[in-house]
Amino acid sequence: MKILFVMDSLSRIHIDQDTSFALAIAAQNRGFDIFYSQAGDLLLRGAEPRVQAQKIRFLRKDPCFTWLANRTEAALDDFDVILMRKDPPFDEEYFLATHFLSLAKKAKVINRASALRDAPEKIYGLNFPQVCPQTLITRDAAEIRAFLLKHKEIIIKPTNKSGGSGVLYLTPEDKNFNSLIEISTHEFSEHIIAQEYLPQIAKGDKRVILIQGEPLGCLLRTPSKGEHRGNIHVGGQVSLDPLNERETWLIQQVKDKIIADGLYFVGLDIIGDYITEINVTSPTGVQEIRQLGGLDLAIEFWDRLGSYQG
Repeated sequence: MKILFVMDSLSRIHIDQDTSFALAIAAQNRGFDIFYSQAGDLLLRGAEPRVQAQKIRFLRKDPCFTWLANRTEAALDDFDVILMRKDPPFDEEYFLATHFLSLAKKAKVINRASALRDAPEKIYGLNFPQVCPQTLITRDAAEIRAFLLKHKEIIIKPTNKSGGSGVLYLTPEDKNFNSLIEISTHEFSEHIIAQEYLPQIAKGDKRVILIQGEPLGCLLRTPSKGEHRGNIHVGGQVSLDPLNERETWLIQQVKDKIIADGLYFVGLDIIGDYITEINVTSPTGVQEIRQLGGLDLAIEFWDRLGSYQG
């Protein structure tokens, strides 16, 4: 099989944490040929989606890769599987890339390109209001102030960032409210997300990895002292933690639509009784789950791929 990874710069790979790296290593171990490109390397030649890509081999050492051939242009349908693993933000380049990928007719694109475009991960969960905390998306400071006064404690965050970037905790007594809203909305020109604060975050948030709708790994991320974010990138401590009855129910509420939308590989974020995000662009946590004694989800990813229709 020929596999194309559409990723960010290779200089950003952490060989003990990066999920894309783990997926590539597992593919190589099966004898698959791996090719690398960035989103900006996708193009249309006439009506045919194509890419400037380079054959690569990933290595668990520094440097973590070696090139096996020169960069060449190929049709997207020359590949059996295309993994769209570019990290947020969801910007114009990402938006265009999803359109190019949508035009592939034979290659399996993971996740489905139209779903990547239609399921922004901080908003997609609102399709399931029964599983989400109270949420407001606006750029209006007065609306956010009223929401804050109602809920007493809230979290605000950008609509298109990842890794806990830009997440802020606010209370009505915060004298920096006006400045923080100005900064977060870029002078009221961009929408932000406000959500009721869930105090259960002190005990951690759970990243649940779904493959074809099945929860196969569950990672508890506990915030470090004085921090309100459990993200690994900001120092959150991780441990394996089984799903409880409520969390199993939450997954059942979203599972069928996730499968129907072609979202093969998904990371749910759960705090307390609620799903706070449904990560579809480049979910992480696979290496940490394996290191802690859980399933090797990189192997499961390729084992289960046959049932994915794209």
